[in-house]
Amino acid sequence: MKTVEVNAKGLACPQPVVLSMKALAEMESGKVIVSVDNEVARDNVKRMAEHEGCTVTVEGKGDGFELQITRVPPAKFSTELITDKKVVGETLVYLFESDFIGRNRELGKILINGFLNTITSLPKRKSKIVLISNGVRLATAGSYVLDTLLELKQSGFEILICGTCLDFFKIRDKVQVGTISNALEIMEALTNASKVVKF
Repeated sequence: MKTVEVNAKGLACPQPVVLSMKALAEMESGKVIVSVDNEVARDNVKRMAEHEGCTVTVEGKGDGFELQITRVPPAKFSTELITDKKVVGETLVYLFESDFIGRNRELGKILINGFLNTITSLPKRKSKIVLISNGVRLATAGSYVLDTLLELKQSGFEILICGTCLDFFKIRDKVQVGTISNALEIMEALTNASKVVKF
């Protein structure tokens, strides 16, 4: 089995993820051992690898972490067996870059709450909610739409929150719902979406 080692210690987000993904892309099966020196990089690399269908084990190593990512050849299934005919084909990303919509803050809060509540009544799609800039505040303690976001997550919506934005506002520890993400993962979500709905 092919084994590749990636030393991503001291690298800023999203470089640990980029290097790990590049190593995985170059093998059909094998193992990638990634060394990182912080929890954010550890979590981002682990989530990426699991999203790619790999198995991941994490071990504390000295001043950081070592992730062992194992890739096996994908099983081949008939598309007829895995197609959910109840799901509309296109994928959507709902992008929120503010914690209210428009120019009037109070009205904007009502609008965001209404739009988020309406999403679940639309035809079922593979959808994600992406929060960037001031929009990351929507997923933190005290947010007026926190309950709605929790319901969306429980109903299957993936919620990605910009980690750099959280750090800028110093509110990473206040996140209550969703996945603290990185630039690479968010750009992939936006690029691969059939449509991006921006608020």
